[in-house]
Amino acid sequence: MNKKKKQKKIRQKAYVLKNTAFMLGCAFKCAPLSLIIIYLSYIAENVYYSVVINVMFLETALSIVEGNGTFNEFVFWMSVIVAGKLLIDLLGYIDFYTVRTKFEIKCESYINSLIFKKAQEVELGCYEDPDFFDKYNRATWVVEKGGFKRIIEGSAWTIGSFISIVSLISYLISIDPVLLIFIVCPLVVIVFRIFKNNMELEKEKEMTPFERQKDYVRRTILLKDFAKEIKTTNIFAVIDKRFRSAIQKNIDVIKKYGWRIAVLECISDYFAEIIPVTGGFLYACYRLIVVQNLPISEFSVLISAITTCRNKLNHLAHYFAMQQKHCLWVQNLREFIEYEPKIKGGELIPEDFKSLEFRNVSFRYKEDGDCILKNISFKIEKGQTVAIVGHNGAGKTTFSKLLMRLYDVTDGEILYNGINIKEYDLIKYREKFAGVFQDYRVFAMSVSENVLTREITPENEAVAVKALKMAGVYDKIASLPDKENSILTKEFMSDGILLSGGETQKVTISRIFARDFDIAVLDEPSSALDPVAESKMYDALLEGTKGKTVFYISHRLSSATRSDNILVFNNGTVIESGTHEQLMEKGGEYSEMFTLQASGYKGEVSYDEE
Repeated sequence: MNKKKKQKKIRQKAYVLKNTAFMLGCAFKCAPLSLIIIYLSYIAENVYYSVVINVMFLETALSIVEGNGTFNEFVFWMSVIVAGKLLIDLLGYIDFYTVRTKFEIKCESYINSLIFKKAQEVELGCYEDPDFFDKYNRATWVVEKGGFKRIIEGSAWTIGSFISIVSLISYLISIDPVLLIFIVCPLVVIVFRIFKNNMELEKEKEMTPFERQKDYVRRTILLKDFAKEIKTTNIFAVIDKRFRSAIQKNIDVIKKYGWRIAVLECISDYFAEIIPVTGGFLYACYRLIVVQNLPISEFSVLISAITTCRNKLNHLAHYFAMQQKHCLWVQNLREFIEYEPKIKGGELIPEDFKSLEFRNVSFRYKEDGDCILKNISFKIEKGQTVAIVGHNGAGKTTFSKLLMRLYDVTDGEILYNGINIKEYDLIKYREKFAGVFQDYRVFAMSVSENVLTREITPENEAVAVKALKMAGVYDKIASLPDKENSILTKEFMSDGILLSGGETQKVTISRIFARDFDIAVLDEPSSALDPVAESKMYDALLEGTKGKTVFYISHRLSSATRSDNILVFNNGTVIESGTHEQLMEKGGEYSEMFTLQASGYKGEVSYDEE
């Protein structure tokens, strides 16, 4: 284990230059001129204050006091200082007020676009993997924690400091090479700060899962979806316990690393402050007082140069260590955006749908997990309506995910027009489907945008209206102040529209009617509807999907009576198939389920009549 950690740390150090170069490459793509101005600003400011002011000007001024210089030289240096100050201030103001903000926005937008694009590409299984979320969170640190900005500024400051340090060391060596001993000490600080940063990164990594738990609790408490349960049950006590547990675990992690980090910081300060300052001052005083071979002017400039050089080296050590930390954030980002999705498309473009076949399909979510679907085989022809029914946990929703290739089968194959679906271009294949999922969602956008799921144009506005009418929800939408342009949810607008559960589900169902497709997959499409609304919805779906192939996935069997074929799932297998009449006559699982549900509806009807 220790060997692996050492190898990992070596790799991390090697990543600093690569990841800095990666960030600079991103920045140059976004705003090359802005990047150059930022670098010039940092370099000019560093060299000006460290070398021009603290050494050159000070040496000239003291020489004049000692009678070794002329007034003209003093005027010259004063002119250089004033002109330099004006130019540096001008460059700094241009950088700060006109360049930096736009530069940061462009760069952050670019990095976010990389993250968002990859988030769209990764397979659905990644969203159900806690390790993926931890990696995703660490990838966003580059933007959320200002890592991008710090890397750019840090690298610019480092180059400026390096130029200043080289100039100062050259000057000190010209006075006395022995002074180099006291200047080298702060370089040791870099080593200790690297160790410290590695510990801090390990600490943050261990804290990430607990931070996610805390974030989940904070979001849950504020979301309307959970408000009723929180206010009417004792679930808050459980949530609060989880929150406090996450805090305690973070405290334990901090205790684990805190004292080690403190010791390394103490040693760093010793090498950064005490040795160079005390040693350099004592040696300069020795030459001035005992040996008496150092003029007062050189003594003063030497002290200033040592102090400045010490500060620059300390800052350089700090920036180098911080750069390593931020570059490891970038490494997390690069690992995320360079992740190769396991589900990849082929080269074939799917033609118009003719048939779909599951051939000996089995599936498990994890390699060592239980099979969710087991050796399923059936074939569907174009234009058929198929009901997928069964109890909760029977594998119905998993079936829909495999159908739309959100997951790949573990064994067997799925054939579209007789060809394995892995051979088709992934995007083009999914375009053949229209889906409504049981965990339906609307976005904080207009009703029309929610229906069309794309940009609104004058040409497609009527499509959204027609789809809403077919879904049976347009009367409600037409009653809103802005009709189909009304913004749903109150996420960004206090006057945003909150629809009921049934109305929201109808809006999501309308997406089916707003697009061209070959196969519709409706997973619990009527879960939020009452029996009357459900019947009307199925009438609309039958009308709107004529000639199309439709899969109805539900544990409610009202859709099954209207289907051409019914597949009964139980414990991951298809135990029965046939029409409603055939399965009722058979008297098996389907017949029992249907009879129980029908009796429940009769009970509701008699209750209402009373």
